Amino acid sequence: MKNFYYFILILLFFNEVCYSLKDGEIKLHLIPHSHCDSGWTSTMNEYYMGQVKSIISSMVQSLNVESNPPRKFVWSEIGFLEQWWDDMPIEIKNDFIKHVKNDRIEFVNGGWVMNDEACASLESVIRQLSNGHKFIREKFGKQPESGWQIDPFGHSSLTPTLQAQFGYKHVVLNRIHYELKKKFKEEKNLQFKWRGSPEGVGPKSDILAHVFDDFYTSPPHMSFDGYNFLAYGLPRLTMEMIELARNRSVFYKSPHVLIPMGGDFAFKNAYKSFEQMDQLVASINGQHANGESNVICQYSTLADFFSDTINWHNENKVSFNYYDSDFFPYADDSNTYWTGYYTSRPLLKGYERHVSSKLRSAEILSALQNDEKYYPNQLLNASKQVSILQHHDAISGTSKKHVVQDYFSRLQKADILVSEQSEKLLASALSQHSPTKLDIIDIGGSLNFPKNNDAISFILFNQLSWSKEELISIKVQSVGDHGESLNSPTNNACPYVLAQEDFLNEIEIDCSPRSDFKSDQSDDHKEFIQIDFPAKLKPFSSKLYYLKRKSNPNKSNWVLPKTNHFNSIENSIYTANLDENYLIKSLKSKSSRHGGGANQITEINQQLLTYSDIGGAYIFRTNKQVFQPPRQVYSTFTYIGKFYQEAQSILQDTHQISNRNGYYYYYGNNQQQQQQQQTISTFNYNSIKLINTGNEMIDKKINFNFHIRGINGTTTINRFTTDIDNNRELYSDNGLEMMHRKSISSQSVEVGRETQSYYPTINSVYIESQSTGKRFVCNNDRSRGVSSQGQGCLEMALHRSLTYEDGKGLEIPAIDESSINARFECYLDEVPSNSQQSNGGGGGDDIRKQSINYQHKFQIYQGQDSSYMSSKSFMLKPLPEFIHILSMERSGPRSIKLRIHNIENNNQSPITFDLNGLFSFIKSIKSIKEYNLSLINRFVDNNIDNIISSHRSIVGKNLFPIKDTPTRFNPINTKQTKITLYPSEIKAIEITYH
Repeated sequence: MKNFYYFILILLFFNEVCYSLKDGEIKLHLIPHSHCDSGWTSTMNEYYMGQVKSIISSMVQSLNVESNPPRKFVWSEIGFLEQWWDDMPIEIKNDFIKHVKNDRIEFVNGGWVMNDEACASLESVIRQLSNGHKFIREKFGKQPESGWQIDPFGHSSLTPTLQAQFGYKHVVLNRIHYELKKKFKEEKNLQFKWRGSPEGVGPKSDILAHVFDDFYTSPPHMSFDGYNFLAYGLPRLTMEMIELARNRSVFYKSPHVLIPMGGDFAFKNAYKSFEQMDQLVASINGQHANGESNVICQYSTLADFFSDTINWHNENKVSFNYYDSDFFPYADDSNTYWTGYYTSRPLLKGYERHVSSKLRSAEILSALQNDEKYYPNQLLNASKQVSILQHHDAISGTSKKHVVQDYFSRLQKADILVSEQSEKLLASALSQHSPTKLDIIDIGGSLNFPKNNDAISFILFNQLSWSKEELISIKVQSVGDHGESLNSPTNNACPYVLAQEDFLNEIEIDCSPRSDFKSDQSDDHKEFIQIDFPAKLKPFSSKLYYLKRKSNPNKSNWVLPKTNHFNSIENSIYTANLDENYLIKSLKSKSSRHGGGANQITEINQQLLTYSDIGGAYIFRTNKQVFQPPRQVYSTFTYIGKFYQEAQSILQDTHQISNRNGYYYYYGNNQQQQQQQQTISTFNYNSIKLINTGNEMIDKKINFNFHIRGINGTTTINRFTTDIDNNRELYSDNGLEMMHRKSISSQSVEVGRETQSYYPTINSVYIESQSTGKRFVCNNDRSRGVSSQGQGCLEMALHRSLTYEDGKGLEIPAIDESSINARFECYLDEVPSNSQQSNGGGGGDDIRKQSINYQHKFQIYQGQDSSYMSSKSFMLKPLPEFIHILSMERSGPRSIKLRIHNIENNNQSPITFDLNGLFSFIKSIKSIKEYNLSLINRFVDNNIDNIISSHRSIVGKNLFPIKDTPTRFNPINTKQTKITLYPSEIKAIEITYH
């Protein structure tokens, strides 16, 4: 009897699946899924062992049951899948492969994780997607066609831009501003063509977006991991689902309705869940077959759903509307803006950026080998660890403390792997027969003299594909072989001399006695000597230096700290006027190109301020006006060297902070518990540095460094108040392009609403005035929140430590008392002329180039045997100015893979260049293959011409004109070595060579 029952269910199901919809009928597409966070309240490994391993196994076993209606499942997080794959016997793996082959398991997103969209950089998003696609291609021979960004806290225009170039045609979104979601539902615009790069690659960034009308979890009472089926009964659940289908269908133009079935770590008992869902599906279809309902139901993948939806739109000649911006900020309601996570856990954000840059450099070094030595497995392992950090509860800083520590451990593991391989790879690249390795010197590290050795050698390496100049700052030990101090202020000369490429070629340096800053002002300061000198390196090149001890060097400037107060510091570009805290008051320009004219003064009133923050890890929420804590200047130092002038101050602030011995919650306007207050003093180190090398592109940038710690219950910001008439608008980047950001009001902002005008920035932010032609630009060392809270205002959030929990799942406050060095560089510039700019914010190519320079500093390696070290260039000719090799890695003994990016201004013409004769290690090019951005799957035509768009905006009007170049599919001619790139375009290729 039971077999007969299932036979009837199968007949009913297949009858409905093959059924052609009639007018007035609705088709429910149930999408079974399990959203498995790669760390959040538990670590990734804790989640895997406790839940995810059994979820995947249970799901596969459930799909093996052929007696039920055809069951389907979508899976996203490939990092978890690799763990599971390595644990499983071949029989279960074969079952999984069979279900993928039969289209019953679909990979959606297919990244290593589901990446955050506000804090992850362009390079890191590409990396984590590529690692996932590599696993899918190698194990299953497939590639994803649909994105599945269902949990990130707002959506970036970088998402469609990248995913379309990874071969995706569709993406599912969830968290958009509550007012927008309401508007889209009312106007049936939850599905639209999303163009991520309207000024850049245009059609290459198009994707069909679907926004959940509710959330990514199962409808009420429809989660079958628990007891809903028994509690409510099949008849009631059937009627509720039919009613749900009718209610939700009014939000869409087509009768195809997507219903997610699952949620966080759902399907722990997939067999039970599917058995109950089978009965629900059969019951719904049975009512339809009996003429009792207009709703039919099936299990679907995203491929099924989008195919049916697009076909209906085409058959009925109904076009999709259009959107050409992003979805920041995200808000639940008028009091709950998810703008805090842009800044939360800044130490983690900074460390991830540092390790990612080192990893990129190591991958490039793997391609520069002059023999067949390369280390793909070790670097791939490091790449996977870095990829985990792109998860939307990792780089966002929205995990519990022990999970954050796990992320740090993963980064440290990657950091060690990358350092070990980089030291071998560079040594091998410089000399094929090198018996040793070099020692990488990280930020904060120092060069060390072996005992009884008066000279050491070191290498600078430029990992960028254009020439670059920097002012190098290197720490050197301050104690001699016999324990004598070398950095005493009573010394009258620098104890070191620096030579370039050979011992006789001495160069001028600034040499200063220093000590590390301690936020607690303890006495255990580490003393050192700082060597500063300008260095210019060719693209992908190394330069050899020798540092020698010498008692009376001729070209070493001994720069002693001055303790008397300076009102200003200067270089060839600016005079920077300082206030009593050694923060900038104004800039006097010495050039007409900086600040509107020679001798013109631009007000740049810099403040280190505090918001009382009653939000949590996700939510930024204030309850009083931003303020400066009671402050006194503890000490000041000024260094006046040949190559720089630097003003340093230590500021002592007094804070009334909340007692952290307890957890407190804030919902709406109600504080559940009054916190006790205590008074503490903190010491903040501030440095402002003007560089004087004679290179205008370097000297125009003012370098800032704040050493601060998190203060409980606060968000610490740096605010510049300028005389630039910006109408409270700013531009911040999404990792690829600058985005125009409007504030909620042109008037002063009331308390509690400041956070509504906060936006994320990955690398850069600026304000500008069209009337005066002034622009003020800042490049950042990590992602952070930025805003313009008043006319001429630009502020950047630096640190947060929360004593309230915002009710978003962490359950405990995100207390973060870590100390960080928050670094950024800022400069005055001119707004490009109208013929050069677009939509009020042109010149993005130069800003992008300068931010890349800031992100990827020269690397320093110390060597023990200089006979194997040399200055060497691995590029034989320069690329055009704005052509950037985004990534490069060795793919085989005689092959390399590259992503090449044109960062040129959006209105410029395409750029053509020749790869032949470009690299010193390539004698001749044998063949070229083109891939999509994954560098895993070949570049094929993922045509979406069947997705017809009206190009009518879903928000009132289009921000940008509709452009049709470059075309979506524009393959290079692989029979020749010339490449053409449109503005903002990235090409991914593999070169096989002799």
